[in-house]
Amino acid sequence: MGALRIVTLAIAICFLINTPAAVLLVPLPRSIGSATTTAATCSSPPEQIFHQLIDHSNASDGSTFGQRVQFNTTFYKAGGPLFILQGDESTDMTCSELMEFSQWAPEFHAATMVIEHRYFGQSRPFGNDSYTNQHMRFLTLDNVMSDTVAVVNWWRNNVTDGAGKDAPVIVFGGSYAGSIATILRINYPQTFFGALASAPPLRTFLPVTDDPDRFNRYDLVTQFWMDHAPEAAAKVRAGFQELEDILDAGNYTEIPSIFAVCTTPKEEDRDEFLRSLAAIYSLVLQANTAYLGPLFNLTGFPFDAIASRTLAASSPLAAVNETFNALCYSSIASNGCFDWTNQCSDSVGAELVPLNYLRCNYMNYDYGDVAPGSMFAPTAPYDSTEYCQKTFGITPPTKEELFAKYHFDEETIRRTTRVIYSQGGSDPAVKSVDRINLSW
Repeated sequence: MGALRIVTLAIAICFLINTPAAVLLVPLPRSIGSATTTAATCSSPPEQIFHQLIDHSNASDGSTFGQRVQFNTTFYKAGGPLFILQGDESTDMTCSELMEFSQWAPEFHAATMVIEHRYFGQSRPFGNDSYTNQHMRFLTLDNVMSDTVAVVNWWRNNVTDGAGKDAPVIVFGGSYAGSIATILRINYPQTFFGALASAPPLRTFLPVTDDPDRFNRYDLVTQFWMDHAPEAAAKVRAGFQELEDILDAGNYTEIPSIFAVCTTPKEEDRDEFLRSLAAIYSLVLQANTAYLGPLFNLTGFPFDAIASRTLAASSPLAAVNETFNALCYSSIASNGCFDWTNQCSDSVGAELVPLNYLRCNYMNYDYGDVAPGSMFAPTAPYDSTEYCQKTFGITPPTKEELFAKYHFDEETIRRTTRVIYSQGGSDPAVKSVDRINLSW
C-alpha cells in the first residue's frame, strides 16, 4: 500500500494545469440525479451513492450497484481542474478531506472526487454474496476503469451544472491504485488530462515468471534495516535463523507459544509461513509514514518504533515477535491472534479476497521469493498460478496478452505524457517502479 504524501508535487501540478480567471462557484447538491447521499463515513462533505453499471460491456442489461463516491466543489471555479482519488484495495473509502490534494483545491480552484473501487468497502455489487466466483466475474480492470470514466462524465454534466464540462481531470492513486491511474491515462487520454501515481507496481502486472526482480524485495528490506538499524537487523536475522531451525526440526507445535498465530502451520506450509512473516516486515516499510503509526498503536514512524522494540526484546525470537505484535495489532487486539496467511493485510485495511482475485487476473505475483542472503529464512521459488486455478478457476494471462489489451508496456509508458511518478524512499516496491521514465 503506497502513501500519497506527495506535497512537493503541488509545484509540478502547475505545469499540468492552467487555471482561468473566470469565477463560478458551484455548491455540492445533497441529492443529485443518479447519486444520493448515504450514511456518512466522510464528513466534508458526506459521500454519496452512484448507481453504477455492474457490467459496462453489457450496458443493455442495465443492472446497477451502489458505488460510493465523494464530490467536493467548495473551491471549484469554471475551468478549474478535477482531482480524483482512484479507489484501491481498502476495506473503507479514503475521504478526500484526509488527502493532500484537498489542501491544493483552493489554490487551483479545483473540485475533488473520491471513487471507491468496486468490490471493496461498501461498493459490493452483490452485497454479502459478492465474493463468489460467479459474482466476481465482473471484477475486471475494464469495469474498474469504466466506473471511473462513467463517474467523471456524469460529474461534468450534473454536479457542476455543466461548468466542469471542460475541466482537466487529474487522477491520483497509490500502489495498486497508482497503477490504475497510469493505465487510465494511457487508455483514456481524452478523459484524463494527467495522472499522479505514487509507487505504482506496474511491473507486477505480469506473470510471476516474467518478474526479473522477484527475488529482490527482501534484499531491499534487509538493506534498509542494515542501513538504518544494523544491530536490530542482526537480531532479526538471528530470530529467523532460530525459527528456521525450529521448523526444519519438525517442531511446528511450538509456534503458537512463540507467536500469536490463529492457526498452527503444518510442515507443508513451511515456505508459505516463512514468506508470510517476511512480508509483514515488508509492510513495515510500505507503511513507514508517521500518520500511519497510530494504526499500529505506535507513535511516529513505524520502522523507528519497531527497531527500538527489536533492540529492547529479550531474545531474537522475541524481537521478531515485536514486529508482528505491532503490525498485526488490530487483529491481536480483537481476536487474540493474527492470521499469518494474510500477512496482517487486514490491519492496514486491505480486502484480501477481491485483491487476490485481481492479482490472479492481472498481477500474478506473491510477496516475493526469499532468496538466500537476506535477514529472513530462504524459501523455495513460488508461482501462484496453481492457487489461482484452484481458488478462482483462473489461469493468469501472459505478459503479451496484458500488454496487448492495456498497453502498459515500457515503451508506451515512456512516451505517455503528463504522468508524475513518486516513490517512498523506504518502499520495497521500488524495483517495480524505478525503470519508469518520469514522463510529461
